[in-house]
Amino acid sequence: MRIGLVVDHPKRDLPGAVMLGYQLARRGVSVVLVPMYEQAVDVPRLGLDALVVNYARPVNLDLMRSFAKAGLALYVLDTEGGVLAEKGGNSPPAMAAHVKGSGYAEILSGYFFWGSRLHDAFVAAGTMKPEQLHLTGCPRFDFAAPRWRALLDGEPRGYVLVNANFPLVNSRFTGKPGGEREAMVRAGWDGAYVDRFITDLKQVFANYLAEIDRLAAARPDRTILVRPHPFESEDVYRNALAQHGNVLIDGTGSVLDRIRNAAAVVHLNCGTAVESVLLGKLPLQLEYLNTPVTAGHATLPARVSRPVSSFDELLGALDHTERETEAFDFARVHAADIEAFFHLNDGQAAERVADVLTRSAPSRRPYLSLLATVKGTRDKPSIGQIVKGAASAVLGSAVTERLRSRFNPARRDKRIEPAFVESLLQRIATHDGAKPAQFTATRAHCATTGLPLASIAIEPAR
Repeated sequence: MRIGLVVDHPKRDLPGAVMLGYQLARRGVSVVLVPMYEQAVDVPRLGLDALVVNYARPVNLDLMRSFAKAGLALYVLDTEGGVLAEKGGNSPPAMAAHVKGSGYAEILSGYFFWGSRLHDAFVAAGTMKPEQLHLTGCPRFDFAAPRWRALLDGEPRGYVLVNANFPLVNSRFTGKPGGEREAMVRAGWDGAYVDRFITDLKQVFANYLAEIDRLAAARPDRTILVRPHPFESEDVYRNALAQHGNVLIDGTGSVLDRIRNAAAVVHLNCGTAVESVLLGKLPLQLEYLNTPVTAGHATLPARVSRPVSSFDELLGALDHTERETEAFDFARVHAADIEAFFHLNDGQAAERVADVLTRSAPSRRPYLSLLATVKGTRDKPSIGQIVKGAASAVLGSAVTERLRSRFNPARRDKRIEPAFVESLLQRIATHDGAKPAQFTATRAHCATTGLPLASIAIEPAR
């Protein structure tokens, strides 16, 4: 059995994908990690029985229909699925209605849920058959559980971690003005609401930068690590805070590593407040910077954080971090607000997903079609899709991905490096008491031509 896992943003999603790949390989399954931008040209060449995709959105529906038509079993494990809105495009009822009404329900073999809130919404709406809906948690957060936490980087270093969450108004990837707004509207948000939200968010972002500046000036002896969202441009932060020698702007590496090594986490409406609680680090929400619109957009981060109502209160909390951390009831917060959205903090999400996938025996021959690669796996491909597909078929996507990255630097962050996968895979195996030699991670090759692909294959030893 061979299963593909689509990886959206490696910095955020790759460790969880490797963890799931490890659990599948332990069960004798061949696994391929497929970069999201290359799935249309790589998937038809890998001989897959099933594919786990990163979301069920309108933008990739035609591609998913083509995969399903070819007999590939499709599952969804959301890239973003925990911090959900009370209303709007990514509220649980709206997401359930979208999957039911868009046509996804007819082509999916299963859906994996981070938490019971979204799972229950799908059940209540009759979106799919109950046996197709699987409450598992997300493998990305297995590393935050005590069982796997030792795999994170190093010991606490005591810096103040400032996490940012402003990709909508400080985008790194959107090429045209208004692109992020259009994406929200396509996802189901009301256009007038999006305009109000963006207007408020621009002001909140400016105020957030000003507060980091004030904090750095007020506590020059404290190291402040500012971590932009993976989809944000870092230039704005560097320009605004360049005068402070105690401020580091660094979005590299895993956010779990950065949180584990922090004394406390400062944020505003950022989902990493959840990871902070999972790791036992105090999340401080700058509530006084919110507007009613930004506060109401996604309320979970605020509910799981210690609210801060003024700049002086922020300084007081940071000056007495140990006392504040001891007073924060992490277990209560998890039980009251986090579990419904992120499930259990037991380090077994990848195992639950792997168990479901391995119970599902393929009913048709593995999917393999070089012609589909040339057409970008579309019935009516555009000229651009045909050019990309043909070049990939002739050269291999490992080559074409590298070439495209030269002309589009943002794509470099989407590449998956075999060395990283191999290293993490071996560390996971060693930590779990398995023999590292039982598993390998190498660049995948086209089953028809043998050309190297952008995807990475994780294999159990034969």
